[in-house]
Amino acid sequence: MRQVEILRQVWTHHFYWDATGSLRWRDGHELPPTSLRFDSPYDTDAHYCVKNGTEWSGYRAHFTEACDPDLPEVVVHAAATIAPVQDGTLLDQIHADLADLHLLPGEHLVDAAYPTPARIAHARQAHGVTLTGPLPTGSGRKAPPDPAFGKAAFAADWDTHQLTCPTGQTSLPGKTLTLNQRPYLQASFPATVCRACTERPRCTHSPTQPRTVTLQPTRELHEIQLNNWADQNTEEWKRRYALRAGVEALHSQTVRTFGLRRSRYRGLPNRTEPARQADRPCGRPERPGHRQAAVPGSGP
Repeated sequence: MRQVEILRQVWTHHFYWDATGSLRWRDGHELPPTSLRFDSPYDTDAHYCVKNGTEWSGYRAHFTEACDPDLPEVVVHAAATIAPVQDGTLLDQIHADLADLHLLPGEHLVDAAYPTPARIAHARQAHGVTLTGPLPTGSGRKAPPDPAFGKAAFAADWDTHQLTCPTGQTSLPGKTLTLNQRPYLQASFPATVCRACTERPRCTHSPTQPRTVTLQPTRELHEIQLNNWADQNTEEWKRRYALRAGVEALHSQTVRTFGLRRSRYRGLPNRTEPARQADRPCGRPERPGHRQAAVPGSGP
């Protein structure tokens, strides 16, 4: 019976047999990942999540809205996932769905949770979509004391995987590493060279360790990152990106008017269909524009 299987899973999530054969309650750090552990036996698709300090158990909603300046703002796509699914992982599915509907935008404005250099490249290559959104830059201890010694100031030789710093020094050959399940290339400068450099206080916060620079794994992705950083500080980029503000109003409307944060259904299949119908109560035209679309930050 399904109910017995759910009970078995609840016990597995919260109890275990130790080496002595005793039944033990799992502490918080021993629990399965939230993507594998449901929070209620009454809804096994409802999962716990934390985003920007907000905690909830349930789902995550994504909306895409047309934002052509001279056309109506129309919801062209809506989706729901289990809460722990990260925002950017849904981008390819959103684009595939829009392609099936012949509604792919020329430019897709997204918040900072969606774009990475790899996703920008994939959206362009697979769907012909320009993905526009802010890429995070190094801050705090990750950023050099002087912005003139930021990542963009280091010239990369992609044949040798070596870097040249602003003072003309050459790094050791870079090594590949994986951070948060993503590949990167990391290059370090010789310790003796770094310690003797007169520009060291401008380049690194460490009093003893050599400067290390982490790059995207390929020249293409590295250049996408640097170009995006340069563009997102220009007035022209900010003017284009300001169109995305309208979709935040849509997200607020679905929460305040239609109770988006209180699910009326159990189970993800039932939750997804109402999300897809979210534009119907708005009284908006059925035919959206095609030039641009904006994705809000997703939420519970």
